[in-house]
Amino acid sequence: MKIVILLTLLLSSLYASKSCYTVQLMSAYNSTNIKDEILNTSYDSSCKVMEIGKNITVRCGCFEKIKDAREHLSLFSGAYKKAYIATTYAYRFEDKKSAVIVAPLLAPKPIVVVKEEKKKLQVVSKKKPALVLEKKSKKTIKSKEVKTKTKKKKSKKPKEKKIKYVKKRDSVWFYDRYLDLLESRHPNRYGYKYKFGAQVSYDMGYVNEARENYTDSDFRRIRVYHKGSFMDERLFYELEYSFTGPNNYKDILVGYKDRVNSIGLDYRVKAGNIKIPFSLETYTSSKNITFMERAASDAFAENRKLGVELLLSQKLGNSRVNLFSALYSDSIDERKEDAYGQDGVALRLTYSYKFHKRHLISLGAAYMSRDMQGKNVKLNQSSGSRLLQHKYLSVKIKNVETMAKNNVEALYIFNKYSLQGEYTRFGLDAYNKRDYLQNYNFDAYYIEGSYFLIGKGKKYKFKESILGKIKPNIDGALELALRYSYINLTDTSNDKDEVGGTQSDYTMGVNWYVSKELKFMLNYIISEPTGTEKYDGLLQIVQGRVLFAF
Repeated sequence: MKIVILLTLLLSSLYASKSCYTVQLMSAYNSTNIKDEILNTSYDSSCKVMEIGKNITVRCGCFEKIKDAREHLSLFSGAYKKAYIATTYAYRFEDKKSAVIVAPLLAPKPIVVVKEEKKKLQVVSKKKPALVLEKKSKKTIKSKEVKTKTKKKKSKKPKEKKIKYVKKRDSVWFYDRYLDLLESRHPNRYGYKYKFGAQVSYDMGYVNEARENYTDSDFRRIRVYHKGSFMDERLFYELEYSFTGPNNYKDILVGYKDRVNSIGLDYRVKAGNIKIPFSLETYTSSKNITFMERAASDAFAENRKLGVELLLSQKLGNSRVNLFSALYSDSIDERKEDAYGQDGVALRLTYSYKFHKRHLISLGAAYMSRDMQGKNVKLNQSSGSRLLQHKYLSVKIKNVETMAKNNVEALYIFNKYSLQGEYTRFGLDAYNKRDYLQNYNFDAYYIEGSYFLIGKGKKYKFKESILGKIKPNIDGALELALRYSYINLTDTSNDKDEVGGTQSDYTMGVNWYVSKELKFMLNYIISEPTGTEKYDGLLQIVQGRVLFAF
């Protein structure tokens, strides 16, 4: 049954309607006043007024080649500063099949345009009902006859205006028309906006171990969420639930964000079941990570907790400093299992500098501490895949009083290239069999890089210090990535005998971003766990994922 669902998703996602390039002059919320104003305006004969969803839009021309659309755009750039090239369904320009409103073409008085070419002025009269728009600096004169003399002074050439066009497909995939219904693009009278969304990840893989080979498949994530905001998005909330995994309650929170204009300080407060700010990879959404699974240091990560988070963000020229602080306790899922009283604190500081639009560097450090009150702590790590039937690295520490984590992170993005890495140290204070308080230390790190064969590259959100969602262009996006990660769960110093083993993972990945909602991932992993009681050798895993998120 799962295979049938997967094939249905794959086949349906590959369907797309015929599209073309067009020049979009403007788009506004479809109200009675705006609609009457637009319909009573004269446009070029190639333009049509369309009702798309809750918006009313003016688009001109339908071209197969973007070159033709650029030439058409130059006619409108003078009067419509925000005009740009978009893609649309071709059937919208077919009068019979489409439900397009054609604006009545008024008949204005003849317009005389004075064109400047090679120091000679030529008077051209056009009687088309359309607006005549100049590509460069020209003067429109209402009188029928104009007399002028050429001057010998050299005229300065006007600066060529950059043509803005959109590479991303606009409503190409068949599901776009349905996704628009799940989101309010314009706030109501109370400033309320909302959005419904989901994430579905289906994994398939082949595992080669020393004594057995097998294939497996499963839904890695099935989540639904609803978010909304008031007061120009300053007051917001989010509800997210997961149907897979041990933790069902994800982001259940309310928050408020604003800006102190006198000092230019942005701040945000969140309260509820939240993600604890600790590192770049754990704080970034699973929809936007480079590989199918996070690096080995994820063994030290905390799940979502009930708490309060404060973010202070200050921009200093081309740089930005973010300070995250959080107080937290047991999560909703932990409280359902009667786990109470394990309070903690977390801090994360990041500094990012932007050289230009797609050239940046970000550095960060984090600290987390938690009172365990004599609880047991178990750490284990799989070999880069959730399809593995065994976890070879495992260690259990009893009677833990406190635990502390330290992390440093670095990210560098240069156009289509990216490089990031982190180091995490995990310390525990626990009583041994002789009732002596001992300190246990474990650590992990990773380094990874990627290059986009097609597409612009990674996106970094400066105000949140996380990686954002990849927005593929008209041809999609294709990413190649490499990662090395290492984890050590063995501590035998000072007569301690905790042998959880060490592991090195080598991962190669290919990501194909078909659209902003659909993503295909392929990972090849070579894992080498050593010093464990269960296994000592090489593992090879080939796995793929279909991710659909909106």
